[in-house]
Amino acid sequence: MSGEKISMWFISTISLILWIAIIFMPLLVLFAQITFPVEQSEFGGRFFRLMFRSFALAAVIATVSVLLGYVPGRLLGTSRKGQDLLLLLLLMPLVLPRYVLYYAWTLLLSPTTDLGRYFSTNPELARFVGTFTSSMVLVLWYWPLAALLIGQGWRNIDRQIWDCACLEASNFQIFKKITLPLLWRCMCLAFVVCFVLSLSEFTTFHLAGIQTIGTEMAVSYELTGSASGITRAAWPVIMLAFVLSIALGKTTPSWSPAAAPVGPIKMKSHKWRWAVLFILTIVSLLIPIALLIGNVTNTEAFKTFFKLHIDELGWSFAIAIVVGIFSYLIAFGALLLEKVPKFGRILSMTVFTTIFLAMLVPPSLAAASLIKILAVCNFPIMFRQGWYIVSAGQTARFAGVALIVLILTRASEERHLSEMASLDGASRLNIWRYIHFPRSWRVFTGVFLLILMFSITELSATMVLLPAGLPNFAQRLLNQMHYARDQQVIASCLILICLFLVFTVGLVAIFRIIRTQCYSTLVMLCVAMLVLSGCDHKSSSDREPKVIAVHGQTGRGQGEFIYPRAIDIASDGSLFIVDKTGRIQRLTTEGDFLSEFQMPQAKTGKPVGLSFAPNGNLYVADTHYHRIVIFSPEGKVVGQFGKFGQDEGCFIYPTDVAFSGDGRIFVSEYGGNDRISVFSEKGDFLYCFGTPGNERGQLSRPSALCVDCSRKRLYVADACNHRIGIYNFDGKLLEYISSIGREPGRLRYPYDLALLPDGDIAVCEYGNNRLQLFSPDGRSLGVYGRPGRQLGELAYPWGLAIDSKGQAFIVDAGNNRIQVWKF
Repeated sequence: MSGEKISMWFISTISLILWIAIIFMPLLVLFAQITFPVEQSEFGGRFFRLMFRSFALAAVIATVSVLLGYVPGRLLGTSRKGQDLLLLLLLMPLVLPRYVLYYAWTLLLSPTTDLGRYFSTNPELARFVGTFTSSMVLVLWYWPLAALLIGQGWRNIDRQIWDCACLEASNFQIFKKITLPLLWRCMCLAFVVCFVLSLSEFTTFHLAGIQTIGTEMAVSYELTGSASGITRAAWPVIMLAFVLSIALGKTTPSWSPAAAPVGPIKMKSHKWRWAVLFILTIVSLLIPIALLIGNVTNTEAFKTFFKLHIDELGWSFAIAIVVGIFSYLIAFGALLLEKVPKFGRILSMTVFTTIFLAMLVPPSLAAASLIKILAVCNFPIMFRQGWYIVSAGQTARFAGVALIVLILTRASEERHLSEMASLDGASRLNIWRYIHFPRSWRVFTGVFLLILMFSITELSATMVLLPAGLPNFAQRLLNQMHYARDQQVIASCLILICLFLVFTVGLVAIFRIIRTQCYSTLVMLCVAMLVLSGCDHKSSSDREPKVIAVHGQTGRGQGEFIYPRAIDIASDGSLFIVDKTGRIQRLTTEGDFLSEFQMPQAKTGKPVGLSFAPNGNLYVADTHYHRIVIFSPEGKVVGQFGKFGQDEGCFIYPTDVAFSGDGRIFVSEYGGNDRISVFSEKGDFLYCFGTPGNERGQLSRPSALCVDCSRKRLYVADACNHRIGIYNFDGKLLEYISSIGREPGRLRYPYDLALLPDGDIAVCEYGNNRLQLFSPDGRSLGVYGRPGRQLGELAYPWGLAIDSKGQAFIVDAGNNRIQVWKF
């Protein structure tokens, strides 16, 4: 057997193994869950409203994207000059991730702007603006993708036919009789790809507060950990994707043109098309970047990024390279299967159909099926909690994009050259390498880069698959956007844009140099593996906690939690816990359920702070309703104070409440005010201290408060400045504890803190997935816990409470439980 045949069989075998493990088996489990459901859908009748809204938005976005991409696509396929510049201009808008693009435009609607204040008092208008803005953002991101696909279609048009038509027909007749019949497949493909990606879009719609299939599937699984119910509810979407996948799989042979084109067709003038392209690039890229740069107030956030988040970007980038390579391997192997004797056509069609189906189904469902396979097969924990599973889930989603590109580029090869090469004994691999790839490397490169962009910014599948503690840039950036860390978000976005721009130029240059070589994939895979092997995502821990008990599990029943976020202990020792459903549960210290009550309103957002007053009432920081709600121990509302605003006594996003013991009430808040406001027992405003920023005396998302009455100190968890501020009760800053970092004695996003009976301070670190003890003078006394799902391990801890015995009740939010530790 020749070396070429061995290479083809090796690639086919590897591709088949990847296809079975990453695509076929998860889809099999997905359809089994539809056929044999074990749970009822939690969506009920509202699913059909979600489906209608999702399909309508996706159709509008895809249609407008194709219309906007038509002119640049025509320029890409017909222009003889400036091809590198043209490709660069088409790729540049993709360097701005969709949710970053949305964030940049919504800086104009920040709560601190006039427009933001106006919309905060008009929720219906704000919802409409959010829908329009998010849809516009997706259009601005998807039109380059449509242009790449349409441009490939223009290259397939026979120049002789076009020249003859130009001599005898008008422009409208040419468009009707020549352009549409020859381009409709590429335009339909562009529409379908944009439609499906919009249908599965999570982050942009989630930030805008728009409920779609993509957002609800991902959030529901993240909160419940169960895929059966949402899979059963999503059967119409899955069946539609199945039918569409079969149609795509059956029609792939017809994507090849009947005759080979004879070079680029000639246009009279491209000037106005270049103008259209420049305008689209300005709106899609330059204006949003200008908005980000214009809102930079200091450079400290850039330094913080390189201290804290460079590992997250490195992991995400390396995983993205693996995803891009695996996607092309699966797609290329699927094409090679067509030449397998006897069953090649049937096998390749099956593989085509399943690859398209994995791309079209909601990604959170496919990811959940992958997790179920690993659990049923009892794979080692290193596979279930490693970066491999994230790469596999994303590959399943993006292999269809690679397959479409390879099919379209195959359609553009000159048939007579291929036939001549075949007669000379050239293998299929050499035909693709020497004839097909040199003609289509630009599109190949562009879509490889596109897959990288998708992977780095993907969240629907990543949220389901991401192991606790594994650094991920997209998830961290989404959290920063949620919690209004504007300077950190802007710094992260601008650094990411610069890296993407450099990578775009570099990738184009690399492929231009080695476009006839076969080593580029191997080089990129080796680089990715080196980065992955060199990363260490475990935070340091110098002591093992003594785990006394674990309360709760995932669910909506009594004693169960859906992402718990805050905790406090009543005077009788019972625990009060609020989760992301807006439900407050009361449990005994042993974890037995006592009672529950609901927040008055919870649609806009859920509370993040609970605190008991000396009189026994429960004060709840009702964050997204800009107020403090007061409950009796039995769960009845007995009062409230605060409203939206920046004036004295008003809040934007209150986070926690503390009591001095002499009648004063301290309330922390973020979102533009970032201050501590002080009230009387009756809720009358007294004074405030702190301003937004990272200088001494300034605050950046103060997330929790704790009072040491014996020392007359107020401890403030200054979360986004990664420090604990110590104040007296009059608001005078005394000193700081700790600074940014992962080492013992350093902090990374401290979200809560509590006093031990001896006066030491326990700090809950969301960013490092651990607890750390400090003495009152700021010395680190020990670090407890590490990222993970086992006992003694934490996944994004949000809250902390300590009883009189020194037992720590930790809100292990990512694991939907309360762990009880003894230090």
